[in-house]
Amino acid sequence: MFPDNYNLGLIFSAVITMAIIVIVIRIYLNIINRGTKINKPDWMSDSEFEDKFGKKQK
Repeated sequence: MFPDNYNLGLIFSAVITMAIIVIVIRIYLNIINRGTKINKPDWMSDSEFEDKFGKKQK
């Protein structure tokens, strides 16, 4: 039943569509998060923050 309903063109089209959707979502999330800065919470020590995020934010 299923092999008769699906052909190579339909599968290829579905894969390409899914890839385009994932790429668009990733670009959208990168644009949204571009301007955010990570601030150290009050309860976290400086060394923990540097280990987790790499550098100290001022």
